[in-house]
Amino acid sequence: MIISAIPYGWSAYPRIGAYILGVGYVFGFVVGQQWKNLRWHSSNWLYLIMIALYVMLPLRQLFDPTPPTDYFLRQLHRHEWFLYVGLVGLLGFPETLKRRHVAYVMLLTSVFMLAHCAYMYLGTDEYIGCAAARRFALLYRHHISSHMVINLYINAALCLGLSCLCELRQGWKKVLVGLAMTLSWTLVVLTQGRIGLLASLLIIGVGAVYLIYRHNRKWALVAGVLMLLAAVPLIMTQPRMKKATMKVEPRTAIWDYSWRMVKQKPVFGYGLSSLSNDYVEQAYEDAVMYEGFIQPIIEQDEEFVVQGRTFETHHPHNAFLTYWLAVGIGGVLLLVALFVFAAMLSAGENRIFLWLFLLALFLQCMTEPIGGHLLPQFIALLLFVWEKTCNPDTHEHIA
Repeated sequence: MIISAIPYGWSAYPRIGAYILGVGYVFGFVVGQQWKNLRWHSSNWLYLIMIALYVMLPLRQLFDPTPPTDYFLRQLHRHEWFLYVGLVGLLGFPETLKRRHVAYVMLLTSVFMLAHCAYMYLGTDEYIGCAAARRFALLYRHHISSHMVINLYINAALCLGLSCLCELRQGWKKVLVGLAMTLSWTLVVLTQGRIGLLASLLIIGVGAVYLIYRHNRKWALVAGVLMLLAAVPLIMTQPRMKKATMKVEPRTAIWDYSWRMVKQKPVFGYGLSSLSNDYVEQAYEDAVMYEGFIQPIIEQDEEFVVQGRTFETHHPHNAFLTYWLAVGIGGVLLLVALFVFAAMLSAGENRIFLWLFLLALFLQCMTEPIGGHLLPQFIALLLFVWEKTCNPDTHEHIA
């Protein structure tokens, strides 16, 4: 319930799921005397890093001269999922959790999102006066979420779907999973997200070549070349991939401005509360930031204008830079460690699909901060699923 609701935001549905999961887990832990099975595993480092990603925010706030801001409190609340999942990961979880179940749920959710978008576009008159692409974007942003959230969710579902194709033995199940993956990927193309599209092409291309390689190396090479040839025109025909659009990238102005701020306080950062104020105010006094991002984007987009001068609209558009600015070099090292220890999980033959998910997540981290369009609960839960279901010793093929 929680994972299926992630693209649609927080509501009564995932809240009920959280209550069931929380109460059920505590009950099972006590009744089943799970504390007797506590053991130290190398994967526990991953959960300790998650907990540290939460703890670093209130710890840094203790030394922040600015009282807790609304932005700090919201980020603290969103990062709580790193704490919850980290603790459960350390304490253990029932072996009944199956990766294929999560894959089915996420693929069905992705297909539902496509159907939902199609219905809103064809069956309603909302935003009817807008151009086709603009109207479609407004519909999914209003009724579901941003293309960043949708694309990362679907790309994660594609990685899980590929792992299922690797394990499934019955042909009709493979066909259903493949069909769900194809429909899901269609939505990624329609949302026109650059990072999401590139990540999805890498996932599908590498995943498909790997699956073919397991049976025939020669055909795997042919398939790889054909997919590369097909990917180039698909990328180049995307509106946001046009040369004129790529030549002027507002994020470069933000990264330049953010890096110069990082160099002023590289060790301990500004603190999230001070950052949420200072970063925005100084941005309007910085020529590069103002002319490269604020004028062409903030002051010309109605949604940004309504939100005003907030850190949500002026953030660094990079998870590593955001953590560095907020808590110093330690935040960057923790995020890097999260990727490193996740990549080292004992995933067996599924490791390549785990790495593809991490690649999609990394690309998203290069353009968005964690706590915004990059949801901590999604990152924590997906890594939790991979870790708890990829032990080679308990791996079994699905009949």
